[in-house]
Order: sequence, then C-alpha cells, then structure tokens
Amino acid sequence: MVDIVINAEDMRKLARIPDRIKDGAIKALVPAINRALDGGRTVIRREIRKEYEIKQKDIPMTVHRASHKGVAYRGDIEIKDEMLDLSKFKVTPRGVQHSKRRRVIRVAVRKGALKALPGAFNVQASSGYLGPFVRKGHTRLPIKKLLAIGAPIMASQPSVGAEANKVMGDTFAKRLDHEIARVMTAAGGHA
Repeated sequence: MVDIVINAEDMRKLARIPDRIKDGAIKALVPAINRALDGGRTVIRREIRKEYEIKQKDIPMTVHRASHKGVAYRGDIEIKDEMLDLSKFKVTPRGVQHSKRRRVIRVAVRKGALKALPGAFNVQASSGYLGPFVRKGHTRLPIKKLLAIGAPIMASQPSVGAEANKVMGDTFAKRLDHEIARVMTAAGGHA
C-alpha cells in the first residue's frame, strides 16, 4: 500500500491560495495526485521487471485517477489479484512443436531462474492463446493451462513498495508547488 500524506508544510502551501479562487486547493491537489499516481505506476512496473521475466504491458494494473467531482478527491493504483498465465513470462521454445523429438519446455518466472517443465507442451488454442499446457491424466485429454504467480505477489517485494513510496512522494511535492503556481497565475494572482 502506497500512501501520499499531506503534511503541515503542504497545508501551508495550499493556504496561500486566496479564497476568491473557487476550489483553488482542489484544482491544485487533483493534478498533483494524478501525476504522482502516473509516476507510481511506472516505478511499480519497472521494479517488478527487475525481479521477474515479464513485460510491462502484461502486469495487470489499473490507475483510478483523482477527480474534481465527488466528496473524496483521491486516486489509487489497483493491481489485479489473479494468477497470470505462464506464457506471459519467458518460455522457450515459444511456438508449437510438431516433431516427435520435442524439446523440453523451459520457463523463467524470476530473472535467471530457467526451469524445465517435463511433460509440458505448447498449444495454440482455438481462442488464439498460445502457451504451455500439461495433461491431467494419462490420456490425450483433458489438458490444463499452466499458471504462474499473481501480480500482487510480485508487487509485494520490499524494493517495489519502498521505491514507489519515494517516487510518488517526491513527485507529489514537486507537482503541488507547480500546480499551486498554475492555479494562482490562471486566476490573475502571483505565485
């Protein structure tokens, strides 16, 4: 969990906005929060990729941006709580092998940890999904898709949270100063 705390110094900065500017504090807070969320999303994805063999686009994450509407002017980053397909990680060989001398499927979820999966094979499903499967029994069917860990587990690494907290806090502090100056300049005041 990453929290941005508005401290006494930030409150003093917001108090500089004149009362004649309607919703001046909110107009400064919301963009600063949203910029901090964007920075946090980038850092979380980058830090996860330092440990795991996954592409940024495959990390299921949603940013709920802060808005001027409503009672709570808050935003958050939601990491979907679902097991990820093993095909989203490093799998070799990638394609379907048709020969009788198939190579053993190898998978790396963590960086540098390539492991063999005896009995696994790649299948192109009718839905278009291409990935590793295993047989459930000794017959050809049924087969089951192989899954890896979920994104919340990857994001719970100590380095991810600490770095996200640092970057989001720094970004919020910088952007708050900028947004206060922007609001006051737009209203004809001095920054």
